[in-house]
Amino acid sequence: MRAFDFIARLIAGFLPGSEGLAFPSEFLQREPLKTGFEQVWIEINPAGGGAPYRVYAHVHRPLDGVKYPAVVIVPGGGSCGTDYDGSTEVTAEDVASLGFVVLHYDPLGRGKTGGTEDFWGPKHREELSQVVDYLSMLADVDSKDIGILSFSIGITIATGMLAEFPPKNCMVKYLFDWEGPSNRINITKNDTHKPLKDYPSSNDSFWTEREAIRFIGQIECGYFRYQAENEHMQGTFKGHAVELLNAATTGRAAWSRCNDNPVNITYDTDKLSSYHWISDNLNHKGQILKYLLEIHKY
Repeated sequence: MRAFDFIARLIAGFLPGSEGLAFPSEFLQREPLKTGFEQVWIEINPAGGGAPYRVYAHVHRPLDGVKYPAVVIVPGGGSCGTDYDGSTEVTAEDVASLGFVVLHYDPLGRGKTGGTEDFWGPKHREELSQVVDYLSMLADVDSKDIGILSFSIGITIATGMLAEFPPKNCMVKYLFDWEGPSNRINITKNDTHKPLKDYPSSNDSFWTEREAIRFIGQIECGYFRYQAENEHMQGTFKGHAVELLNAATTGRAAWSRCNDNPVNITYDTDKLSSYHWISDNLNHKGQILKYLLEIHKY
């Protein structure tokens, strides 16, 4: 099997199946809006004279024709955007049902987009910037209320985009990071993950372009971190979350927050048990959607 196939399976960014696929009406105390979706192709024009190409995407929206805030989903691992139509616990439809226009897409080298996989690198970051611009110009989108929802290692694409390729036609209001890794050590688990054996942490030319910690201090939107007590890749380890949160707080972020902890605090690695982490019984899509509703109002 190709190295990328291993990576895709390793860091898929899928959520634990603790609540099934039904919209969590009781947990959120609201009923879902009726939604629909359309398939679109987005023209990408790389800077520096690269050949233009088209990105395949779906746009989900409530059916009442009202203007809504918007969210772009950045997939985890080697996932395609179409995975978020139903094979992940939090789907694009779930988010749209809350009252958002939601776009998810196949990054370069994946799904129907084609091309060569960039492994969360600069081509993926520039691409995301143009995808966000496309979404901001849709008639039913409030271009002043756009968020990024990144899963797992999608945080590398999201932070890199915000730092190096900010959208030209709109401002991103917040970044919602679901358990993303901060650096090459926790991505590769200190080079113990056999699926990443072709990408050792000593490979500076590869990893320097692919560590969220290098970008998080430069983002200017709000930063929210969803972090479970026992997460999808790192178990009970919290160092990656703390590293990103503290760098965002001391950097340019408009605000930072993790779970139900106070806004804009500095996390002490010697007192991690004193902070709020999502317990196993609450680690489900209802909790994620609840936080998304909260932070988009900041």
